[in-house]
Amino acid sequence: MAYTSSQSAEELIRACAEGNDPAAWVEFVARFQRPISLSIQRTACQWGKPPAQFVDDLLQETYLKLCADRCHLLLEFAKRHPDGAVLGYIKTIAINVAHDYFKSLHSLKRGAAETDQLHEDFDPAAHSCSYGGPDTLDREVFLKQVDDQVQECAAGSTQERDCLIFWLYYLQGMSAKAIAALATIKLTAKGVEAVIFRLTRCVREHLANSELPGSAAP
Repeated sequence: MAYTSSQSAEELIRACAEGNDPAAWVEFVARFQRPISLSIQRTACQWGKPPAQFVDDLLQETYLKLCADRCHLLLEFAKRHPDGAVLGYIKTIAINVAHDYFKSLHSLKRGAAETDQLHEDFDPAAHSCSYGGPDTLDREVFLKQVDDQVQECAAGSTQERDCLIFWLYYLQGMSAKAIAALATIKLTAKGVEAVIFRLTRCVREHLANSELPGSAAP
């Protein structure tokens, strides 16, 4: 059977979950690989890492998460939400996979008493997608420092969720309504807006009292 972009996400995911039709998986990859890869790249930049070094491995890890238990969680989400929300859910999984990886990597480095620095094989002259240029490096450093402030401002039992909301809004460009539609958020659109407003104000106050490099505060 041929699968096209006109079919709903639920139909496609169901075909992947319930059968072993190669055509369904080809369409799944064609439809979702680019947004997954971009989500991973942006998260890598946020952590100050060269994206090309990590995308392939984290892409595969994201697919494993999505396909676990015959795509059970993904299919259940697709049954209850429109295609746009499904795409947002898949991006969220990719972002979480990348964040978990870089958090683990950072913890290992700290445990080994290593200083924070770029990998030895990082090529500062790289031009692909402008990654590696001086302006991009400044922005990566800035985003990492903003993330540190977000983590501090969001401290508490909902820290992980609130940080995710902040970056989905500012890096992914998702609306409060789209974020609220994600199963992992469990807030109304108004609740999401309140989190964004609270964290943005807190981060701006911190940045106003510091001399961070890069662009203006969110």
